[in-house]
Amino acid sequence: MNQYYQFNPYRPINQSPSDTKRALTTNQSLYSAEEGFMKGNMFADTYRPYQNYQPQIIQATNDQERLFLALAENDFAAHDLNLYLDLHPQDGNMLDVFNQYRQKGNQLRMEYEQKYGPLLIFSNSLGQSPFLWESMPFPWNGGNG
Repeated sequence: MNQYYQFNPYRPINQSPSDTKRALTTNQSLYSAEEGFMKGNMFADTYRPYQNYQPQIIQATNDQERLFLALAENDFAAHDLNLYLDLHPQDGNMLDVFNQYRQKGNQLRMEYEQKYGPLLIFSNSLGQSPFLWESMPFPWNGGNG
């Protein structure tokens, strides 16, 4: 199969592969973590909305939700950039951005777990007993969860 007709999810329809390689390794325009999470794509140049779909803006109603949403946004950004780096491992600028999101996500995860308990079974916060969730009321029991 001719390489010019192979599917490339990071190439806008009207760009050739050589144009794409140049764009992706030099001046890639990224959405913020918040907007990328909302649209499901960190790469502004490749985002194509589906028909008349309008992304839903997520509104957190308390501190726990705000912290969890920020964590989800940063983790999404790191994951999307990780997928890009799988295809373009030589892009040092994007690796730096990936590491910033990854580190911010780790920081937010630690903050969340200190306040609200573990998110994953292998979380460091599980090294203490009693577990934080044992001492906090669940939302259905009157907690602010």
